Amino acid sequence: MKATPRKFPSVALNYSAKKNGNGSSTDVDENEERLPSNLELVITKIHLRSLLQLGEYSTVLDHCRKNSSGSDPTLNQFAEEEAYALYRLKRYNACREFCENYGIDRKGGVNVSQRGLLHVYAQSLYRLGETRLADEMYRRLLLVGGSDEDEVHVDVDEREDSLSNALANRTANYTSGSLLVYGGERDSKCWLEEDSIILDLLREYSIGVTNDGEEKMDDEDEKVMLQNYDLAYNLATFLLVSSEARPPSVVKQAKELLIHAEKSALTILDSDSNENEESKDDENGGVDAEAKKKLQQKKEKQLKQQKELAEQEAGPIRANLAFSNILLGGEENETEALKTYLTMVTKAAKSGKGTSGIGTQANLLATASNNLAVLRDGKESVFDVLKRIPVTSSLSVSEDQNSGGGGGAATVPLVGATPQQVRTALFNRALQLAKMGNSTGCLEALGALRASLFLSSRGDGNGTPGDSSGNIGGAASKKNSAKSRKKKGSGSTTAGGAGEDASGKGSSVENDDVPTAKPSSEMEAIAWNARADWLESELLRLSSQGSKPEKKHMDLVNRAIKTLDEAPKSHASDDASGVLPYTKSQILLHCATVDNPQSKPQPLIDALESLPSKMLSFPGTIVTLATLYGSCNDNSSASKAEELLASLGDNISAKLAVAEFRLAKGRYDDAVKVLDGLAEEDDSMTAKALLVQALSFADPEKAAELANDLEGAEVINYALDGEALESMEIPRFAKKFGASAGEGGSKVRKLIETAGGRRGSSIGERKKQNREAILRKRAKRREAYLARLQAEGRYNPDQTPLLKPDPERW
Repeated sequence: MKATPRKFPSVALNYSAKKNGNGSSTDVDENEERLPSNLELVITKIHLRSLLQLGEYSTVLDHCRKNSSGSDPTLNQFAEEEAYALYRLKRYNACREFCENYGIDRKGGVNVSQRGLLHVYAQSLYRLGETRLADEMYRRLLLVGGSDEDEVHVDVDEREDSLSNALANRTANYTSGSLLVYGGERDSKCWLEEDSIILDLLREYSIGVTNDGEEKMDDEDEKVMLQNYDLAYNLATFLLVSSEARPPSVVKQAKELLIHAEKSALTILDSDSNENEESKDDENGGVDAEAKKKLQQKKEKQLKQQKELAEQEAGPIRANLAFSNILLGGEENETEALKTYLTMVTKAAKSGKGTSGIGTQANLLATASNNLAVLRDGKESVFDVLKRIPVTSSLSVSEDQNSGGGGGAATVPLVGATPQQVRTALFNRALQLAKMGNSTGCLEALGALRASLFLSSRGDGNGTPGDSSGNIGGAASKKNSAKSRKKKGSGSTTAGGAGEDASGKGSSVENDDVPTAKPSSEMEAIAWNARADWLESELLRLSSQGSKPEKKHMDLVNRAIKTLDEAPKSHASDDASGVLPYTKSQILLHCATVDNPQSKPQPLIDALESLPSKMLSFPGTIVTLATLYGSCNDNSSASKAEELLASLGDNISAKLAVAEFRLAKGRYDDAVKVLDGLAEEDDSMTAKALLVQALSFADPEKAAELANDLEGAEVINYALDGEALESMEIPRFAKKFGASAGEGGSKVRKLIETAGGRRGSSIGERKKQNREAILRKRAKRREAYLARLQAEGRYNPDQTPLLKPDPERW
């Protein structure tokens, strides 16, 4: 049954207007029977919520304000409807103020009757860029009384929607490193990742991990369809953007979630369409031919619309699948990501709506274009890469055409961008302009980036985060009243590259030209300022190449590092404290790489050991240090490398790392000692294969015996000895033979069949070379080789005595 907005006003609105301000009857007879007040309220609410479903937000707002209870907002019986109308009209500041005036407690417990209003309040905070406060409101939505012990037993759908919105809120304003918590006092997992629904989702739709860290796929047939694929999408996106704080297997878990989310989105939408059509057929019953034809045309039109809707829903999921492939790395994954992004950009160009579109599709194009630039960086010209990076404001691209910047060439706007996307796009643009030597453009982009770190909102209707078309940057609130379809979180993630201090350098920039991208904490703002300082220092370094070095760029680097070191003293309670040592490590490692163009091990070792103390405990840092020590080729360094690998723990992965290191160093007996017991513990064939490799040097007979026992191993039986193999002919095949080359085949094929591959020879016979000819050829090669060495200054024939060759060389 369809809702019609013209039926309720005659009932609900007329009854609400029966009395004037004095309480006397106006439009109806005094003896007319009135509806009970509670029933009248229910009918009015039904009418208002029907209008909300139809998008008549202004009408709902006008009615609510005409029938408000006066000066006391807490007596407003239509508070949820008024707040939701303000939210959908994108008047987020007004919505926030209304909720706070109504009595939303920002610190205390949650009143069960205010849950619908709190949904809208949390979404308004998100749209205004107040990530931390919005996150707290979402957490309280799942609690009663404000304590973790009093968990609300709410409807599963409502709980999933709250979790989905909370994940979108976190993702939209994430800064790399903010989840890395140091000191051991707190767990690095946020409250979202400890929710039972999230944990169940990860267990059911992710890659299983064995005790040795190897991934194994769950049985596809055992998995049921995802009913709330938006939740799976937002969870996977959050895991991807925070992948630097997680083990590599989590990226594969996120990819698995996205694969099932895409399948579920396409399948559920298609099944809903089929069910609706079948029900209509049953209602219509028998119809004539003309009616059937019209009905068939209607079905085809609806099916086309349904497919378009399904493609729109699957678009952001596919974009993030490509992003997961970028994070996984490897030629195959990067090629797959490249195909996905090229397809998106090409489709947008063909449709003609790429740069002029609004909402999710325009944001999706901008994201795909940015990530495509990351993939093509170094593989095509800097100018072409710059054109792919989306433009966020007039300050993000230089107008100085003579400086080699190509400013204004980019045509992809960053529409409906989240703060994370804005910061990434601005940094990427500044980085490319620095590579091009466009100082003006780079400094302008950095100025816009620095200014955006202090701007979260310009007020209602002026560029609040993700306000384009109501479908960007987070999930629309799905509350008890006026249940509208929830939208995905901001979409697709952007891949980024690797200042101003907190005093506000660059504040002279006009706010109207600056995008809103304020981070969720002061710690994160300090980290982004440090990155901007580092990039500015790199611009100075590149511009001074070829001239006398003045090392001015190091002043900026030192200032950035000093700010990062001093920030914890004034922000000790900030939960995002991990972002500071993470950013400092990025800067230190880059400087070490620039100062060591020959990639000598010792300077890199010194740089790694100078990182913040807790960064040294990460497995990636330990393995890298061990590899560098191992490349030094001395006993003390080898011992240090093995000591570092042993510090990884006593698990299977650590033992395998030690065994591989010993194999690389030729310590086969020591490798056998580690692998002998490990082969029985390890379910995979990795340890057994390494053991066979080590034994092939230490004990060949035992290696052959173990190789025969390997499950699924293909054992080749060599029955011939060396002399027999040498006497065999070398197989040769012509490009054409048989039917394609005529009845007798080609001349080459005939020659092989008759003479074994050589003219004048029989099969199996080898022609012996003249010994003197061989010696003459060797002498000529030696003379040419010694002449080249002498020209390079590496050989002196007059030196006495001549250096003897290294006996270990061969």
